[in-house]
Amino acid sequence: MSCRDCTRKGGCVYTTFWLVRFLPVVLVTLATAWGIYAYTYELCILSIDNWPQRIIYLIVFYTLLVLYYTSYLRTIYTKAWQPPPKYFLEGVAKTTYTAVKDDERQLQAFLADIARERELTLLVRGFDHGIRFCDKCCCIKPDRSHHCSMCEQCVLKFDHHCPWVNNCVNFGNYKFFLLFLAYGFIFCIWIAATTLPSFIDFWKHEYDMNKKTGRFPLVFLLFLSCMFSLSLSFLFFYHLYLTAKNRTTVESFRAPMIDGKYAKDAFNHGIRANYREIFGSRPLYWFLPVASSLGDGCKYKLNDMVASSGGSQVFVEMGGLGAGSGHARPPVVSQHHADLYAAPSIEKSETIETEQRSTSPVTASQSHDSVMA
Repeated sequence: MSCRDCTRKGGCVYTTFWLVRFLPVVLVTLATAWGIYAYTYELCILSIDNWPQRIIYLIVFYTLLVLYYTSYLRTIYTKAWQPPPKYFLEGVAKTTYTAVKDDERQLQAFLADIARERELTLLVRGFDHGIRFCDKCCCIKPDRSHHCSMCEQCVLKFDHHCPWVNNCVNFGNYKFFLLFLAYGFIFCIWIAATTLPSFIDFWKHEYDMNKKTGRFPLVFLLFLSCMFSLSLSFLFFYHLYLTAKNRTTVESFRAPMIDGKYAKDAFNHGIRANYREIFGSRPLYWFLPVASSLGDGCKYKLNDMVASSGGSQVFVEMGGLGAGSGHARPPVVSQHHADLYAAPSIEKSETIETEQRSTSPVTASQSHDSVMA
């Protein structure tokens, strides 16, 4: 087996790297398992004598545990959403792309033609104001999608690749990721708050030394819960802010470009509408780790203020928008792409005319005589 084979899927280097990527997940799982033991046995069974208090502690603990860890598992095992097949180039289209990819002008004209033919809605542009294309996946990038180098694929509404879940946080699992942060934060706060009285008793020397437990498990449980709650709080409140603005982590550092301008609030429709886009329109599902997000991950409605500031150029340069898109005008080709198509057309017509003149001199002279007559 060659070195190149080792780095491919199924090779020893690839498998080792894949296992190493799962170490953060194993660490979180082990910490959770130890916390279950320490809280259930060391705190509730050995340290608390009051049965009603013990039952309440355990009910709340295991309810939060189920919600937190189910959200965590769904974040991990929900496969990152790829663009639909119509965004990929295959067969003749891929062959044509290979032929024109070195000429940016022809490439953009070709991609615009594909987008029209397949009725793709594309609002976000690249830095060169052209259609965004991934040469690794050989696909036209839908709005808000990006290529993840870790997952080796383009991902819809890519937020970031999180090592703690060994997966891309994206359109498919963003709700689960938010619930994981929320329930994880509340879970750690509950553990810290209920463990603190026993910890204080230790330092007051009022703890019953006849009980079969030591100081270390509860002290470490308190430290662990405080540490995790602090780290989760930063992520949780930051993503609450991003959700309120309807931005991804990538868009918070690099605003999407629309019609040649950076528009950081391009998809912001107000806090209520933004949260409904993630959690859905049915309140029953908001706090449960079940899929309820709105949309397909490819089409997004523009902010009304951003859409109305386009002037003479429209934002949708090809394809059509669905109902409720926020655009009253029908989509037309902007001047930018009109110029791209004009040049190849002129060159093609000149070539055809030259060939006709060289191959049909008699016909040309006859037409000249008829005109003179």
